Amino acid sequence: MLPSLILALILVLSGTAVLAAAVITTRKGRLEIGRRVMLVARDQERTSKSDVFRDVLKTRTKKSEVRIRRIFTIGMKHSWGLQVRTLTLLLAGATAASLAWNFARLFLGFSPLSAAVASVAVFYLVPRFLLAREQSRNDRKFMEQFPDALDTVTRMVRAGLPITAAMRTIAVEAAPPLSTVFATIADEMKIGVPIEQVLDTTSREIGLPDFRFFTVAVGLQYTTGGNLATTLELLSDIIRKRRAMRLKAKAATGEIRITAYTLGAIPFLTIGALLVINPGYITPLWTDPRGHFILEAAGICLFLAYITMRTMMRSTTSV
Repeated sequence: MLPSLILALILVLSGTAVLAAAVITTRKGRLEIGRRVMLVARDQERTSKSDVFRDVLKTRTKKSEVRIRRIFTIGMKHSWGLQVRTLTLLLAGATAASLAWNFARLFLGFSPLSAAVASVAVFYLVPRFLLAREQSRNDRKFMEQFPDALDTVTRMVRAGLPITAAMRTIAVEAAPPLSTVFATIADEMKIGVPIEQVLDTTSREIGLPDFRFFTVAVGLQYTTGGNLATTLELLSDIIRKRRAMRLKAKAATGEIRITAYTLGAIPFLTIGALLVINPGYITPLWTDPRGHFILEAAGICLFLAYITMRTMMRSTTSV
């Protein structure tokens, strides 16, 4: 009887111990899982907070860059393709202004007021020149790629596909800046903006006549119907012919452009030669106040002559 009671007691104690161990183990497991979940949640919270802070900082930085860039693009017809960092523009302007100040004060002997005016003008004009050059390069790349994009749209429309699919294809397969423009159009149409409104807004932002004609043709086709493929094929052919004529005009005016560059470089070459041969002959230009006036007038006249010749050449080659 006693051994049976002892055995039963041992079994009960063993079962209780096993049950207690199972409960403790399960509780420890739950606590460990909860601890890990809390760690992950805290990491995600930290990550989300850092992401939010990064997004806010990026948004504010972009807004600041747009505002600063807008100052340098006053008077420009369009500025849709500008990607130059604002820091680069400011560094370029500051470096050019410093060089202009030192050149005007140490070499030309200008007064502090005249040197300050020249430095401010250089600080504004150098970043503007960089932005205008980048925008002109983007315009040229866009128009070089645009006829091929029109051919792609024409083939896809003739195959029975919608023009929205053609625009998405161009956005994926084309190279920048054409892909960027068509990706923006496709994204806005995807969220429900009417295609006529998207194309009108984009054409006003880009400001290129050929792209404007494309948007008008697509808008009319959507509202009144018509043979869009034939219209786009004719537009592609016209753009290619205009580009060929523009290149011919540029080749024909090559001699005139070289002459203009030569005439513009002659005064600087003459001054450099006189500095080597007879420095005392032109020393009064930056030691005498009347020489300062002559230099300023000569610089203004050279700048106006450059602008005039550049405008005449652009009007000839912008067929």
